[in-house]
Amino acid sequence: MDIGKPYPDTNVDIVSAKPLENLCLLVEFANGDIKTYDVKNIFDELPQFKVLEDINIFNGLKYGRYAVYWNDELDITETELWYNGITYNPSDLK
Repeated sequence: MDIGKPYPDTNVDIVSAKPLENLCLLVEFANGDIKTYDVKNIFDELPQFKVLEDINIFNGLKYGRYAVYWNDELDITETELWYNGITYNPSDLK
């Protein structure tokens, strides 16, 4: 999950995150951006994340300023979420 990009020039600290259907996340950043992130996209590169297919584990999502996480071994950084997330459009979730 090496994004190979510099830290953004904007504040991408996480201010909220919640699980959505189909193993996606809805993440709001301090700069006002809101993005969705499909966790399934990292399964091939990081197979340990496949445990999140258990919806009870996936829905146990926690977050802090710099990452969303499920335990000490499963976390996704704010830069990964911001660079590789898709700008949220409410009509996409209908």
